[in-house]
Amino acid sequence: MARLEFKLVPVMPYTLFNGDVKYSIGYLSSVKGMLRTASIFGFRTLFGEGYSCEELFGKTCPELSDEERKKLRFFPCPICRTYGMTGLRGCKFIVTNIKEVMGGIKEMKYRFLYRRPYDLKVSKEPLRVSVICDETFKCNVFVILLGLYYINKGIIRLGGFKSRGLGIFRVEIEGDEWKKLIEDVNVLKGHLEKCLGE
Repeated sequence: MARLEFKLVPVMPYTLFNGDVKYSIGYLSSVKGMLRTASIFGFRTLFGEGYSCEELFGKTCPELSDEERKKLRFFPCPICRTYGMTGLRGCKFIVTNIKEVMGGIKEMKYRFLYRRPYDLKVSKEPLRVSVICDETFKCNVFVILLGLYYINKGIIRLGGFKSRGLGIFRVEIEGDEWKKLIEDVNVLKGHLEKCLGE
């Protein structure tokens, strides 16, 4: 089992919706979605097309036709193998401080031009995330680190009102080796190339 621990520290507040949260298991679906989106963006930026079924076809690997599968460089793609798809469980993402996150929700008024104020539920609590991956796909951790790199740069954000500046995070990760990888995308790219080539 590979394990990765990191903290997403908000630079700006982020929005939360009740449907995102499953209290009993400390699961915040929007965090996993943000990481998945960031990893897709990272693959497209560093390697070009063909590494994500969602980017090419707007659906996951099990939904692809035989003709569409041939257009992927790997099947199933690294994104589905890391984050999961129908018939294949991906890594498990747990927000270990879910009670503090939900307890830190505040109301924020946002006013659109010429409209009445809109009430938003926002939080400024850091998200402590624990990721557990099995060893069947050796690249899982590097795919997640690629996503964390683009989250740390502020390119990929969490929740609604992103265009208004909300949902920007700074990533704090345990382990010097992991820190180095989310600071230097070229080193991370090298690890991914080696891993995917095996």
